[in-house]
Amino acid sequence: MPPPGDPRDALIREQAARLAAQAEEITGQAERISVLEAVVADLREQLAAAERAGSRNSGNSSMPPSSDDLPGKKPPRKRRRAAERAEAKKRKQGEQPGSRGGVHELGGPGPDRGPLCPGRLLLRP
Repeated sequence: MPPPGDPRDALIREQAARLAAQAEEITGQAERISVLEAVVADLREQLAAAERAGSRNSGNSSMPPSSDDLPGKKPPRKRRRAAERAEAKKRKQGEQPGSRGGVHELGGPGPDRGPLCPGRLLLRP
């Protein structure tokens, strides 16, 4: 047994106090970690529910189309039939690029035209 005035006793008491404080700190941290893990699990569930709800629209669920325009919702993809796609590739209405174009004028007597007919329109070749 060391003598009563041994300087190592004070050092042992100081280290024992530090260990007790560290043990309390570790216990508090463990409690905070368990609370934060529960919060993270709850947030993951909320995120999964939000992703499911955000991906639903009238195109892939039984929801009415009127609910598609709600804020934060993606509009449904438009599905086109093969006939509609083929039609979209056809020429547009009206004069096509590169065409001669026709000129309408009132028909009248002339070497290559018949008798005067005021309401008759002829196309110039």
